[in-house]
Amino acid sequence: MLLRPVKAEESEDFDHFVGQHVHGDPLQGWGFADLQAGKGRMPHRFYLMEQGRPIGSLSLIAADMGRLGLLLYAPRGPVLDPGQRILWRHLTLELRARFPQAFAFFCAPRLDDRLPRPPGYLQRGTQPLLPRVPRATVEVPLSGDPALDFGRVQRRCRVRVRRAPARGVKVRAAGTEEIGTLLGLWHGAGEAPSLAATPAALADMVGAFLERGQARVFLAESQGSVRAATVALSLGRHALCQHLGQDGAGQYRQAAYAAQWAAIAWAEGQGAERCDITGFRTRDDANLGDLARRWGGVERRYALLEVPLRLGPYIGYRLLPTGASGRGPAPATAEAR
Repeated sequence: MLLRPVKAEESEDFDHFVGQHVHGDPLQGWGFADLQAGKGRMPHRFYLMEQGRPIGSLSLIAADMGRLGLLLYAPRGPVLDPGQRILWRHLTLELRARFPQAFAFFCAPRLDDRLPRPPGYLQRGTQPLLPRVPRATVEVPLSGDPALDFGRVQRRCRVRVRRAPARGVKVRAAGTEEIGTLLGLWHGAGEAPSLAATPAALADMVGAFLERGQARVFLAESQGSVRAATVALSLGRHALCQHLGQDGAGQYRQAAYAAQWAAIAWAEGQGAERCDITGFRTRDDANLGDLARRWGGVERRYALLEVPLRLGPYIGYRLLPTGASGRGPAPATAEAR
């Protein structure tokens, strides 16, 4: 296998490859890595080649960790089957050769529990780079027919989506000039959206994807106020719908369901075949399994993997008293998988 660098003029081809690959994800496309360049993190894109043809891709972000060297980060992991362990081993060797100053490779591939895990180390603490990737989420398969898919969701969920308009809730698409509204909802959410760890990072991400035509923000309004919001990212066959919060009154909870369904339906109209509905919460959501049943989805897990490239600096990184993120104690020593 050979990592072939991707040129800037190949950005559309790169996004098309990621969008059509079965293991692709909007965060693995061209746009997200561009955001990191403005924060001093160098993006690198590669095709994973075998016998002269691409079999995968890698959107890689190199973060300078000072005296330790570079930490290589791949959002949601390479576009590569996690079960093909031999390919992951070759990838590790090539990254070590291409980036001799790097001490670790960090990624979070989407897992299928029926397949072997990719080789690496499972991190038990806080992820040191943005955005925070959920350990588990709900993935809704889409058929291409919104009416058919809406009929597949749980009856209680359908009732809430339909009840919202009856109670005066209207859902509309928002523009980049309304991103400030999303930041206001952030503080009313029960938990921080997993797409980003800070309001500023969320605003940057949403704006960048809107400019590329790969996102749409939906606001659910009632009585002149925004009650809930959802952002949908779409790239080829894959979409990610992130619930951004709702107002604290509680009586407009159905607004969150209406905004979420609008985002799913838009993604389906863009040609998406699956939609990750990470971050969607209401106060009576007991667990992810219940959320999956409501929307006709399945639980999907991500593995937070650290693959050491140079053991000495890696050990030093693990022993930092406040962790690499500076937000608390260092994670416990990782276990080999």
